Amino acid sequence: KSKGWRPVLMKKMNKLLIGEDFKSILDVGGTQNTYDYLKEKFPNSKVISINLDPEELPKENAMIMNAEDMGKFEDNMFDFLYVREVLEHIYRPDKFLEEAKRVLKPGGKIMVSTPNLNSWHVRFLILFGYPPTNYTPYQPHIDHVRVFPYRTMKKIFDMNGFKLDGIVGVSMYSEDTWMKSFRKIIGAILPNSWQEGILVKATVSK
Repeated sequence: KSKGWRPVLMKKMNKLLIGEDFKSILDVGGTQNTYDYLKEKFPNSKVISINLDPEELPKENAMIMNAEDMGKFEDNMFDFLYVREVLEHIYRPDKFLEEAKRVLKPGGKIMVSTPNLNSWHVRFLILFGYPPTNYTPYQPHIDHVRVFPYRTMKKIFDMNGFKLDGIVGVSMYSEDTWMKSFRKIIGAILPNSWQEGILVKATVSK
């Protein structure tokens, strides 16, 4: 279900989730793919998915909801928030993290994957006068409206009541990606702050 889909990202996600066992999970920006992944990894958990696009939602336990306003959920409701490539689509990340902190139980976890504004390919594009490909508020069909550099992601979580458990750079190629082999090699040698994506796992502090 997630096989062939950004294998480096999935491998690093799985590594950061070793030893975890969650009873209640909120799948933010959830799709059938993310729901199936979470149910496979945590079969005894209750997974609820939210998304603004009803066509993207999984077939069960799904709600149309804006991640910036999760008022239908009670405080301290979830053990884990799974946010796979959603943050870049959120207009008010600070409001989302405020809501995430509210709905998470004390000691609850959040995992976020998102593009890196300081990735190697964006650095080269800007150097030669081109716009970044992963920050696209001017393209409604892609709508990456908020994209952050690697080091800024650390500050965002620190400033919003979370303690970082781990942050890593991620090569974001998938099986059908153009120049997959080249990107795989580049991803293996570059430092975290130059990678195409960012993966964060954090614990809420409250």
